[in-house]
Amino acid sequence: MSTLNERVRPVKCLGLTAGLLTLVASMAHAQETEIEDVVVTATRMETPISMVGSSITVIDAEELEREQAREVIDVLRKVPGVSVTQTGSMGAYTNVYMRGMEGYHTLLLVDGVELADPSRAQPSYDFGHLMVGDIERIEVVRGPQSTLYGGDAIGGVINIITKKGKGKPKVSALAEIGSFRTKDLRTSVRGSQNKVNYGASVTYLDSGGFSTADERNGNTEDDGYENVTVNTNFGVDVTDTFDLEAKLRYMRAHYEYDNWSGGKAIDADFNAYRREKSAYLGGNLSFFDGRLNNKVGLSYVTAQRDMYIGSNRSNASNPGTYYDGAKRKVEYQGNLDISKDQAVVFGAETEQESTEQSGIDKKVRNNGYFANYQITALDNLSLSAGVRLDDHQKFGNHSTYRLTGAYTFDATQTRLHSSFGTGFRAPSLYELYENVYGGGNEDLEPEESRGWDFGVEQTFWDDRVLVDVTYFRNTTKNLISWVGSGYVNINRAQSQGVENTLSAELTDNLSLTGTYTYTLAKNKSTGQSLTRRPKHEATMTLGWEPTDRLTTDFSVRAKGRTFDGATKDYMGGFMTLDAKTAYTLNETVTVYGRAENLLDKDYQEASTYGTPGRAFYVGVRTQF
Repeated sequence: MSTLNERVRPVKCLGLTAGLLTLVASMAHAQETEIEDVVVTATRMETPISMVGSSITVIDAEELEREQAREVIDVLRKVPGVSVTQTGSMGAYTNVYMRGMEGYHTLLLVDGVELADPSRAQPSYDFGHLMVGDIERIEVVRGPQSTLYGGDAIGGVINIITKKGKGKPKVSALAEIGSFRTKDLRTSVRGSQNKVNYGASVTYLDSGGFSTADERNGNTEDDGYENVTVNTNFGVDVTDTFDLEAKLRYMRAHYEYDNWSGGKAIDADFNAYRREKSAYLGGNLSFFDGRLNNKVGLSYVTAQRDMYIGSNRSNASNPGTYYDGAKRKVEYQGNLDISKDQAVVFGAETEQESTEQSGIDKKVRNNGYFANYQITALDNLSLSAGVRLDDHQKFGNHSTYRLTGAYTFDATQTRLHSSFGTGFRAPSLYELYENVYGGGNEDLEPEESRGWDFGVEQTFWDDRVLVDVTYFRNTTKNLISWVGSGYVNINRAQSQGVENTLSAELTDNLSLTGTYTYTLAKNKSTGQSLTRRPKHEATMTLGWEPTDRLTTDFSVRAKGRTFDGATKDYMGGFMTLDAKTAYTLNETVTVYGRAENLLDKDYQEASTYGTPGRAFYVGVRTQF
């Protein structure tokens, strides 16, 4: 996994403390940059890595393949500053906490389309249903991103970019079987001809699962899962300066889950169906030899959840448990290259969120206007400044802003990077109007946040070692939380900590990678730790490539003691060990296998909810 603060992509990262930075510094001298990559999420335009002041991680297709990732959360667990919590078996609700912020403060984009579910209490995406599929790269931007992406991006942005067609048709396929009666099947095709490009992928996952309620509490019923995900994209170059693109995504999942009773999860014959649909149509037009690029897009996203008791979907004993949400969005973005060293991104968008569920049938509109100016002030100094105005139908006008900077010292190739930003999130329709349990509160105030970070990146030993240490601090005012019998504004919540990464190529065929994050997240009104945010979290991977055809990785993941607000109790820390290997038979076929939780460790990510024990998987992938 490569950070965007890196400039040598083959090197990976191992977490460590800031003290270790000094130790590694004595090993060698930094060298000049070799190859520089570009990213788009941090500034909404292609930007060289050295000019990015934000803390970002990129996971490319090659890394996803080597990780043998089945779900996106498989790789997000190794991103610094990111903590993943899944409440039980496959398909169970999964939160991604970024830098100690709430899970709904992380915005998910798939090919530029926002996939947050407006029907949820706090609109966010349930990462338990996000399959890897035909992904080209994942860009994870940490810290407040509301200036460019709106209120759902207070904590950060995860941007997934799928593969697009180029050249002759290419077909790929994967088949995997393993523990819990799991079957994973994938296929994709993509290519281009003349001025037309196309791509499509289908993923099917079926598993018998394990008990969502922890088996150590006497629960024995397995909770199965089935997922079908389809992604398609289509583009046509109408002229040299004008092109059109269309994207469609469909996901259908059936999952079993357990009940919450008496302050803990217990066995129950509960079932749910989830359907997601998204459509995007956009056009891109450039002027002045490509110096001004204009993009107009229309997107429509729907999310539906039907929940019932027993195996009969039409069971009348559980009526009305449905949740439907939709988002309609029209957006314009302009990218202007003022000069070789200056650029501006500007745009406007209008979106309408709606939900229809038990006791609620509401909709709300928000208009947003943004601009971001970027300049290379010196050869090795880049700065950016952005501002946004949101005009919310219920809460009026709110402005946010963001500043970033990056500077590289030529003598040592030490890179400093920093960002500061503010955020605004209006209460959700559910938080305002929920009336089944009487928790809705129309007097809620919008959440407001500010956050900053400062990091130092250094390469050593002929660029074979890279270290990055970043301090972050976030404060949220009027955080919305369920207290007692309804939603209220908490006076203030705060999270701060340090992200540490190290990448080391120990030899030509041996590498060491990983992350360590220290996070202190508290409700400042009560002094209580925020739920499910571990203070300590780390990963480490030892990778071995004895030949060009064989790869073997050993990975350790650890979490420290963690408070769970659902049970008002602390969960003990844990460490798991995974092993993976893959062998390339020829240019088209690779066989692979992995063992997860090799030591069969009993642990919990959410109090009283189960986690998988020792598991084994084997598979084959091919492309031609």
